[in-house]
Amino acid sequence: MKGFAMIAPNQVGWIEKERPACGPLDAIVRPLAVAPCTSDIHTVYEGALGERYNMILGHEGVGEVVEVGSLVKDFKPGDKVLVPAITPDWGAVESQAGFSVHSGGMLSGWKFSNFKDGVFG
Repeated sequence: MKGFAMIAPNQVGWIEKERPACGPLDAIVRPLAVAPCTSDIHTVYEGALGERYNMILGHEGVGEVVEVGSLVKDFKPGDKVLVPAITPDWGAVESQAGFSVHSGGMLSGWKFSNFKDGVFG
């Protein structure tokens, strides 16, 4: 897949990457519209949660589901979805306690452009 990425701190550009694999609780979504955010700027030019290399940017958008994992029951290919900035693990203790942004650890509910490639792919 082609995506707009943080190639290295203070450097952005288009890169090619492998299509992500769909895990059992995941969905692969084809972006239809994306919304750049000031957090993307912080990630590139201020490091955000640490240095990133070849990380596709973007964590807010609208897309079409193209594949779902074996345990996904609420979405199916063809569904149009909103991808918010915070995409927590709803089964995590932190989410159950009302702190979804920290599901699995400090700020780990903000996955795209931090732990996973983002929606600019």
